[in-house]
Amino acid sequence: MTGPTHLVVAITVTVYAGQTSPSALIVAGISSLLPDIDVKSSLIGRTVPVLPRIIENTVGHRTLTHSIWMVLLLSIGIYWLYPFLFMPFIIGYVSHLVLDILTGGVFLFYPYRKRTVISLGIPPVFIEALLLMGMGVFFAFNWQDFLERLF
Repeated sequence: MTGPTHLVVAITVTVYAGQTSPSALIVAGISSLLPDIDVKSSLIGRTVPVLPRIIENTVGHRTLTHSIWMVLLLSIGIYWLYPFLFMPFIIGYVSHLVLDILTGGVFLFYPYRKRTVISLGIPPVFIEALLLMGMGVFFAFNWQDFLERLF
């Protein structure tokens, strides 16, 4: 799954969850990219100088940052520091994990080395294309509702 797709899904779900403040949308967007900080070539990995290379070379992709433990650790921190941003953070981060589970799997219980994957029987690139097309059709029929929720 690509960074832009993670962003589109997370921000859309955040708006439909009633979280429409600029800070909520920014947090949802950033948290939807955050799990891929374990890859230096990812959208977020290119903005952080050293950390992605260290994570990628030590534990690998879709392991620690894609684990339930990281979700729990970060969400506790967010809830403690900024409780009003908890829901957008969870939406962004968890939507990333769900999409990656559908497109190749993640080590959800890392360091346990069993990949959590839900196979739909079609290549991941088609899942992403179908998701984006489906969202496009959804917006075509519901764009006024989306704008009302946003504004």
